[in-house]
Amino acid sequence: MVRNFFLCSLVTFATIAHAAEPARSVDASQFDVSGVKLGMSAAEAVAAASTKLQIDKRAIEFDKFPKVNLVTKSRQPEYFTATNGSGKLTVYFYPNIPPDKSNQMLVGLVKYEMPWTPENARSMKAAAIDKFGPPSNGTIGASTHWCLNPDKNLGNGCGEFQGPKLTLSGVSMELQNPAIQQAITDYINKSQSTKPAF
Repeated sequence: MVRNFFLCSLVTFATIAHAAEPARSVDASQFDVSGVKLGMSAAEAVAAASTKLQIDKRAIEFDKFPKVNLVTKSRQPEYFTATNGSGKLTVYFYPNIPPDKSNQMLVGLVKYEMPWTPENARSMKAAAIDKFGPPSNGTIGASTHWCLNPDKNLGNGCGEFQGPKLTLSGVSMELQNPAIQQAITDYINKSQSTKPAF
């Protein structure tokens, strides 16, 4: 009975101690997923992914039906995919803002996914912590986050942060920077602004 009380007390203390841990600031702009970093060109991303995943560059598949990009005004592939074993990497390209003719598209979002199993989820989390260090919002919870300015409430992680962040949820990992998406939206809105002529 005393032993059970002692064990319960230890668990309670560990839970309280974890809850008291401060949120950890991490610069996710320095992270890579399968070798790919935010801001890379398409050529850099292909080279990095093929090297890290140890696959032939020809095995990387680009968007087969590119649309006209509203910033570059030309058809640009929006993403490429690469697989290695059961893991799938998807790299998304966003137009460079301000526009740059010599380097029109840059990596703006990187996703890595594996098939769902409890074991895969555990190994993904362990591998992420081993590679990126302790998450900004601690290790307890359904998803873990890494960013420069996490919420003081660890349960919220980096959900409201609008800069570079890495999010791991189960067997799905995303490296992104919402500020890039906002800059693109602002640029398109400004370029389409006009005065009424009625």
